[in-house]
Amino acid sequence: MLFPTLFFAFQTFGLKYSQSTDAGILSAVTPILTLVIAGYFLKEKAFLYQKLSIVLSVVGVIFIFVVKGSTINFSDMLGMVLILLSCIATACYTTMTRSLAKDYTPGEMSFFMMGTGFVIFNVAALVTHLKQGTMTEFFTPWSSMEFISSILYLGILASLVTSLLSNAILSKIKASQMSVFANLSTVVTIAAGALILNEKITIYDILGSVLIILGVIGTNYFGGKKEHSIKVNLEYNEGKM
Repeated sequence: MLFPTLFFAFQTFGLKYSQSTDAGILSAVTPILTLVIAGYFLKEKAFLYQKLSIVLSVVGVIFIFVVKGSTINFSDMLGMVLILLSCIATACYTTMTRSLAKDYTPGEMSFFMMGTGFVIFNVAALVTHLKQGTMTEFFTPWSSMEFISSILYLGILASLVTSLLSNAILSKIKASQMSVFANLSTVVTIAAGALILNEKITIYDILGSVLIILGVIGTNYFGGKKEHSIKVNLEYNEGKM
């Protein structure tokens, strides 16, 4: 229910009532939300340097958006609330997956997640067409190769493969460590824009990207280093006993 159903529902309607730049800025806080939620429900401890690294990555994303002239438009409050709810859904999904990874494989979780999303969204589409008396239009897009190629890309790569990788990662590392990688999407977008669309990369893009990358590296480096230190101390104490 949290992903993909609620996440995509909140995000889609949120983008309808707000600007994409608002969504970009608000989505950057997802790692912080994950840190708080995972800390409360899973008792995952984040150490000072980890917290600072997460904040650094968030600052990097916001910096890129702001220097490009993007600001949060508070007149689009409904859209902002929906986007924020989508961020909360992502944070809760990440936390819950981390908990369930002990009992279920990434494949099992991904199959159930995608299957649930498939059923819910198709039922919603069918109900909408039945109410409007446009049932034939439910099948019309399938005659378009552009639609089919888009669905295959979004369904297989952007959803199924992504969820499989995310669930596999969450079986190995903390939710807060994994969630910060989402901010790398901003760096990838900048690089893809330059390579594919010949968009110009500014010094501000580079500075913001460096902050994001340093934040991601710092979050996982300090987290892994501290956990290793704790593990060594525990083993040492057990050996003494």
